Amino acid sequence: MNAVPHSYVSRLLPLRLPRVCVAVTGSDGTEMVEKAEALVRDNTFLEFRLDYLSRPALALPKIKRFTEYHPHMVVIGTCRRVVNEGRFRGSIASQLDMLAKASAAGCQLVDMELQSALRCKPQQLQRLRARAALILSYHDYRATRKLEATLEKMVAIPADFYKIVTTATTLYDNVVMMKFLEKQSDKYSLIGLCMGEQGIISRVLGVRAGSVFTFAALSPDEKTAPGQVTAQELRSTYRIEQVDAATRVYGVAGDPVTHSLSPSIMNAALRRENVNGVYVALHAKTLKDLLACVRDIPIHGLSITMPYKEAVLRYLDNMDSHTTKIGACNTVVRAQDGKLYGFNTDASGVIRPLEQRITIESAKILERLEPPFSDSKSAELRSTSSIGVWPPRENWLTGRGHERSSGRI
Repeated sequence: MNAVPHSYVSRLLPLRLPRVCVAVTGSDGTEMVEKAEALVRDNTFLEFRLDYLSRPALALPKIKRFTEYHPHMVVIGTCRRVVNEGRFRGSIASQLDMLAKASAAGCQLVDMELQSALRCKPQQLQRLRARAALILSYHDYRATRKLEATLEKMVAIPADFYKIVTTATTLYDNVVMMKFLEKQSDKYSLIGLCMGEQGIISRVLGVRAGSVFTFAALSPDEKTAPGQVTAQELRSTYRIEQVDAATRVYGVAGDPVTHSLSPSIMNAALRRENVNGVYVALHAKTLKDLLACVRDIPIHGLSITMPYKEAVLRYLDNMDSHTTKIGACNTVVRAQDGKLYGFNTDASGVIRPLEQRITIESAKILERLEPPFSDSKSAELRSTSSIGVWPPRENWLTGRGHERSSGRI
């Protein structure tokens, strides 16, 4: 029996589902529901991870009281088995029973992994769907691969939503996921994203590509999947509720890049200037991977950080005089024709603050710059003829004189 694309329930629910579902865990049912109570004001869509509880059945009465007291909330009940990377140690029969009881407790949606569903009788899944919408889920914790084949296997089982979550080992895996969503989301109600540090693009932009919603963590310490972003970050920093087809994508690219404050700073600036754009951190392990994303997402602008400031030059179609003189680029702009233009703003970041405090002309400056800033900033200081920089360039390159320049002043 094949799935019927967009059943009655799956047509109805996406119309009112928020874009962000917050995963809620706890040491017991009381703690889980207390966390949910703290979320209801700002989050109307929650997932109760029953498999995180040692005795999940004891949480069901508390969940029922919660759903009755908050009828506006949309709740997913999930009880993923250990063999499928969850924490529930019971049998498939026990899992089915737990999900059925979760729906009776007020969970409008229940999540069952494909591996368990394949071992269920059709009648068992039909009974489960009688009380709640079924999310049939599949997780690949190693790679992003065979998405079409996986979906083909999944849609043979009637469900209301099909959830495919993979692991991004490259930035381009996000593009693969989003192209898949764009192609298939008109046929089926899909939830799709990539896990891992490199999967951040799909968590923010997947909803634009056709994912019904995405998942978020309650806090950085309570992630239920690798690379999961907090709900507050998705809403406040990335403004996920406003992301649409017209949203321009920008980012900071480097290796590593998780420490960067640029997403917080730049997204705040985009919000202040009322620009329909989003700025993400791109952990690029290779320039080839990064530039493929620039082309296919597309990404309209990049802040380039270590170790690519020099290596990116060969891929630029044009660059300003500062970039040419310094030999390093920290800003790339993608023009409408797809050409890449490079700029260097590192130098002005040094010169302008100095100009506010001292008279630059004929000034002598003791250089104390550490990598990765030394190359571009030192080159710009030295290229300004009115500034005397010590130690001389040849000493700085060979290391001779470095001890003198970095000694106590």
